[in-house]
Amino acid sequence: MLLVLPKGRLLKEIKNLLEEVGVSFEDSSRKLVMDTSVKNIKVAILRSWDIPKFVNKGIADIGFVGKDVLNEIEDEENFYEFLDLGFGKCHLSLAALNKVNHSNKPIVATKYPLSAKSFFSSKMQNVEIIKLKGAIEIAPILGLSDYIVDLVQTGATLKENGLTELEVIQNISTRLIINKSSFKTQNSQINKLVISIKKILDEKFKN
Repeated sequence: MLLVLPKGRLLKEIKNLLEEVGVSFEDSSRKLVMDTSVKNIKVAILRSWDIPKFVNKGIADIGFVGKDVLNEIEDEENFYEFLDLGFGKCHLSLAALNKVNHSNKPIVATKYPLSAKSFFSSKMQNVEIIKLKGAIEIAPILGLSDYIVDLVQTGATLKENGLTELEVIQNISTRLIINKSSFKTQNSQINKLVISIKKILDEKFKN
């Protein structure tokens, strides 16, 4: 069974969670696929945006990934979104400079075009969406966009750059996803792992 984990700030929390259910591994080497303390479980560490692709294709059985990434999937989902892990919390928000020019067709810069499109469609508002991959906050500062749609954790970055959070679009957290075929063929092993993870999470949330 292959588990795929995201690089970056969430890796430590997920690694600690897995250790609590008896699945430990050493991630200090340059190996791309690592053995764990459980004989038939391996882990790979990937970019968050790639995790759903590997699970969708059945190359990985289980993935840990943010809801923000899942919202942007355009392919048919060949996986179950099984658990909200309750960490990596932030929110997807609409923000702008304190002095925003209200044009007939505002320009919105974002890493999350599908989420932004859905949000503005729900408001019956016609906008132009520009997809960016870098620091989104710079778009309105340099005049590329009127608004941004981006993840916000504390709001400090927005404030430092003269932007105001106008509306929370969606609360975001880390999710556990399972390939549909794997769930059928490896049901016993997957259920055992998921139930153990859920038990740990329930205890944490209770406290």
